[in-house]
Amino acid sequence: MILPESIIESLKNHLKNPDIKILVASEWGSQNPSHRDLIRAKLTEIQSDQTPYSSVSHCEGAGVIILAPFPVGVDVEVTSRVAEKIIARVSSPEELQHASSSAALWCAKEACFKALRSYRQPSVISEISIGAWQNLDSQIETYQLLNPENFNSPSRNHGFSVHFLLHTYSFFIFPS
Repeated sequence: MILPESIIESLKNHLKNPDIKILVASEWGSQNPSHRDLIRAKLTEIQSDQTPYSSVSHCEGAGVIILAPFPVGVDVEVTSRVAEKIIARVSSPEELQHASSSAALWCAKEACFKALRSYRQPSVISEISIGAWQNLDSQIETYQLLNPENFNSPSRNHGFSVHFLLHTYSFFIFPS
């Protein structure tokens, strides 16, 4: 099962912008040989002048598209596939200590990296510092980019990680 509509609606409420579109589909997952074509077709169909920014992510079993009127990023991963050894190579001890899981931190860094496309995106995700984690409920937590000045990006930013069954999702925005 992919992310239910109730969680997507909860995310939209937390993101506080009615123009944000979040779409999730299992057929957009990397197990489908035509997943990239399906995602491109959907993006072409739904992107508009009101939502000029987009981000896409896919893994085994799930694909995600987010569209917004401001810079956004998204990442989805199979939770069990995120290796602690790898995330430790691209994270500080403080980041590892405060994140709820390796998968949450990995997805947060990836989503933030994608949102930084509109600013000065770093060459590697280890330059991104994530923190200020807060649990909203049993499945959703928030986080922030702690060093936005390094990327000429706004200090006003926030992200959301969602843990659902086999996947961890992360959404990051620089709201206008």
